[in-house]
Amino acid sequence: MTVPNPSATTFRVMKFGGTSVGDAARMRRVIDLVQEALREERVCLVASAVTGVTNQLLEASRKAREGEAPGPFVERFRALHAKIVADVASELAYDARVELETALDGIAREYERLLQGVQLLREAPPLVVAKLSSLGERASCAILARLARARGLAPRELDPVQFVLASGDCLEAAPDLAKIHARWSELRAPSDQRTPSDQRAPSDQRAPSDQRAPSGPSERGERLLILPGFFAGDGEGRTVLLGRGGSDWSAAIAAHALDARLCDVWTDVDGIYSADPRLVPEAFSLPEVSFEEAMELSFFGAKVLHPKTIQPAREKGIPVAVRNSFAPEKPGTIVRASAAPSPFGVRGLTLLADVALVNLTGSGMAGIPGVASRAFAALAEAGISVILISQASSECAISLCVTGKDGARAVAALERAFEPERRLSRIDPVERRDGLSILSVVGDGMRTRMGAAGTFFRALAEVAVNVVAIAQSASERSISAVILGGDGERAIRHAHHRFFHTPETIDLFVFGAGSVGARLLAQVGAQRERLLQRGVRLRITGIANSKALVLDETGIEPAQAAARLASERAPSELARVLAFVAERRPVCPVLVDCTASGELATRYAAALEGGLHVVTANKVANASAQAYWRELRAIARKKQRRFLYATNVGAGLPVIDTLQSLVASGDRVKRIEGVLSGSMSYLLGRIEDGARLSDALREAREQGFTEPDPREDLSGRDVARKVLILAREIGIELEPDDVQVEGVLPKRFDASGTVDAFLDRVPALDAEFAARAAELAKRGAALRFAGRIEEGRAVVSLVEAGPEHPLRGVKGGENALAFLTEHYSPRPMVIRGYGAGADVTAAGVLSDILSLATWSPA
Repeated sequence: MTVPNPSATTFRVMKFGGTSVGDAARMRRVIDLVQEALREERVCLVASAVTGVTNQLLEASRKAREGEAPGPFVERFRALHAKIVADVASELAYDARVELETALDGIAREYERLLQGVQLLREAPPLVVAKLSSLGERASCAILARLARARGLAPRELDPVQFVLASGDCLEAAPDLAKIHARWSELRAPSDQRTPSDQRAPSDQRAPSDQRAPSGPSERGERLLILPGFFAGDGEGRTVLLGRGGSDWSAAIAAHALDARLCDVWTDVDGIYSADPRLVPEAFSLPEVSFEEAMELSFFGAKVLHPKTIQPAREKGIPVAVRNSFAPEKPGTIVRASAAPSPFGVRGLTLLADVALVNLTGSGMAGIPGVASRAFAALAEAGISVILISQASSECAISLCVTGKDGARAVAALERAFEPERRLSRIDPVERRDGLSILSVVGDGMRTRMGAAGTFFRALAEVAVNVVAIAQSASERSISAVILGGDGERAIRHAHHRFFHTPETIDLFVFGAGSVGARLLAQVGAQRERLLQRGVRLRITGIANSKALVLDETGIEPAQAAARLASERAPSELARVLAFVAERRPVCPVLVDCTASGELATRYAAALEGGLHVVTANKVANASAQAYWRELRAIARKKQRRFLYATNVGAGLPVIDTLQSLVASGDRVKRIEGVLSGSMSYLLGRIEDGARLSDALREAREQGFTEPDPREDLSGRDVARKVLILAREIGIELEPDDVQVEGVLPKRFDASGTVDAFLDRVPALDAEFAARAAELAKRGAALRFAGRIEEGRAVVSLVEAGPEHPLRGVKGGENALAFLTEHYSPRPMVIRGYGAGADVTAAGVLSDILSLATWSPA
């Protein structure tokens, strides 16, 4: 972060939150940072209470009101601060330690008296709550002041009751910036115009000269101010609060009063993020943000800065730096008047949870002046703040968002305000929807950059998030969508990905850990880093075989999948995956079927209904009844999910995708003809080369080209399923029995019995196949086992492929398909290659998965 060279008269305000002063070590770090800043300019240190102390004080007040004795609460307060004092005791002179202990004892005694009064009265008046709530800040600043003096600094401790003047609700008071600025005039005066003698620490409390902060231009006079945050005074000596989170506001008020050069807000995070990193792991710290952007982000839920912090600094043009006190070397985020435009067009996203939407509707609202003002007046009178407003152009409906806790009161207030119209039925009963969230995208660049709204709402549609209401700020700096609370995390993660182009996570639930499944896992592991560089994060969230299912939302290492399955006892049930997805709502969950299971294929509809994409190497679903084929595609459209099956035909060859592209382009497919069995391609190629049928069959079986029972391959049933799938892709409606299948072996041949018995009978066909191959060879032809689709019919059989036939040269395990279309005619488009094997099939499945990374629903 670049800052100009300051002069001796400038002030820097440094605010430290509760986590930054949570123990002795952290308090030392605070003084280290302050001491470093004092080398250059004067400093006003603003501090919160030690982490958790304010909550303890309020809890004690509530318990005392119920009659509990104050003793345990006071002892807890004493013990916490005594521990810090003991840890820093070695740095304090004896007198300084006694002074500190006396000061803390006085604060603890005041705490006890206040609680005794509350216990006695069974009531905690607001002014008492305000006084009691300020004790944590008083205690932490007392310790910091003594630590500073031990370093040779000369802090002046400011009492907010005297220096921060505020009015209004004593628990949510509003500061009077003009009066405060006047009150601080003496503190702003340059050091050389002040008498410094009374600002130095007593000589017996100073560190040796070689331990003091180095002298600088402002060594003379008051260089360090210490101001407790969170509370103020009402001008009559009574303590009032600035509201929870008000220590940030205290810092901004001090910066305004001192005309500071810079206001540092030191927290436990690296700055203002593009989104809440607890919800979006890919969120990143923003280098700079404009005042207006910061106000929008904080208003709609960004927790780093208190929403009211920005205005005092903005009024004076004082930059606010958000820094990490645990990593001071990091630059943090600078909030200032003119921030450089974001290269993404937007600056960040926020999610405000637990919101209620209140709808005021009725035909009697149209054209009637003052309806909106009456509604807002009623809510204001009830002390209810409106977060978001959306009004229909018909003037017949106004939607208001309030906090969830205010929802019922808002309805009651509006019912009272419009009771006359309700009696006349001009206004409908006020409706309320609870459990909502507001997702907002914020950025100055949206005023000049087109497409932000489109990106925002398209991102929500991509993850099936319904929008209940929409609002856009008049400044065009923010767009907000009211959505269901359960959709919030999924929505902000995906919207963040779309705006900031962060890696997209695809959660894979892989069924089948056999040959194809195992190779898929290996390929995911091998390509993970390369894919991450391309913006895709593949996470194996589930892995299943026939016996067990492992689910892990943090991801399963591919190399450990087999071991984890072996040790898992949970059953392999798709219902468990559906429940997991319903509960955790991943952005892009994918069911990956690497099995040959007919039962799992019947559950694809349930998977799509449950929000999963389906990627399958299993042909059963696509080759089942036409009604189920239609049902899967209808559900996929309705749920905006994808059903992908490129490996159903041709394995790793681009058959399905090519055919779909031809159809989508308007081309008409006249004929499809292809060798769709690698095993039969190998078998008939060997016969063409002179091998006997029986030898070629045993050879193909031994090399893994066929199933363990080669009759499955020879029957043509697997090829028939592929032909049926291709026919349906070009719009031909066929049932499985409509495909005419003639196997490789003659119908007269007895193929019954065991596999060995069957193989022993195959040599009886050797001569017949050899003679036929020899006769064809004389004409330059050869036998091929092919599927053919033409004129609405689908046939699988042996064909005689002559010298000009597109399938003539296909053998050795290759697959090939010839598409004769209106555009590719008279010579067809041919796709040819090795279409079988676990590696190429797994690669095809992976290609389908990766296509989801850039897909968006139509």
